[in-house]
Amino acid sequence: MKAIASIVAAAALVSMGHGALAQTYPDRPIRIVLGFAAGSGADIPARFYAEELRKISGGATFIIDNRPGASGNLSVEAAAKAKPDGYTLLLASTATTAGNTALYKDVPFNVLKDLTPVAALHENGFALAVHPNSPARDVAGLTAFIKTKGQKATYGWATTVALASSVIYTTGAGLPMTAVPYKITPQSIADLAGGDIDFAFADVPFAVGQEKAGRVRLIAVTTEKRVPSLPHLPTMNELGYRTSDTTALWALWAPSGVPQPILDRLAGWAKTLSESQAVKDFLEPQGATPVVGDTAFMRKKLDEAMVSWRKVQQDGNISMQ
Repeated sequence: MKAIASIVAAAALVSMGHGALAQTYPDRPIRIVLGFAAGSGADIPARFYAEELRKISGGATFIIDNRPGASGNLSVEAAAKAKPDGYTLLLASTATTAGNTALYKDVPFNVLKDLTPVAALHENGFALAVHPNSPARDVAGLTAFIKTKGQKATYGWATTVALASSVIYTTGAGLPMTAVPYKITPQSIADLAGGDIDFAFADVPFAVGQEKAGRVRLIAVTTEKRVPSLPHLPTMNELGYRTSDTTALWALWAPSGVPQPILDRLAGWAKTLSESQAVKDFLEPQGATPVVGDTAFMRKKLDEAMVSWRKVQQDGNISMQ
């Protein structure tokens, strides 16, 4: 009985400690690790979220820690190995977490064990971009143009989604192309604008900005349905290429082991964020959609994404180092 009483007392102390911790949390800046470079399509909403979270939390400081490289694996690893105290979070999509797990031969983390999804934030697709002077005015035209180039044709990719979307398209169209890897998306788009590659997929927010600047022309999107702000662009699904399986669902993640009261506080802030009109007004012109979802919702979505990405890996015979 004394042993049982001791265990109960210890559990009560831990619970009280977690409660006290949650009451004072946060008392220093919260770092949000992002696997993409400053100024990239993913960085734009990340910095917007950081400012909105500051307002929602009553003044907490959120710092974006850009860790580009290895299609986001460096950022996931950094967050997975961080101290589980709520001061290091990860902003990443199912494309990075589930997609990289399926496509890479080996990743330095186990997304199911090392990370806890805190809450969903938004969903966004990618756009298929060509040079503004390309003879390809649509996907059919791009297919025909690439066939005239044969194996000299190339495409660029810097993210898991860009690679998967490219493989789904090229294998479906029977195009024997050469893939050119890049560390970050802006590099692939710069080479596309320079005429060094024939096409590239880029996240919609970044791609739209590049088209407005006259560097590229967009001819399709990878989403399930047409993007409201880009109604003239057909989906790859419409054209027979099932790229919507690679759509990125973005969420906040935490290292496994963060006390539940802190997770609850973060989830509450994220829910308020996703439901706000400010976020809707910010995301929709960029072709993104706010998503409200708690930990259970994200675990379900992660499981679904793991299945979808394994199919993409098998169908495209993709194996990344």
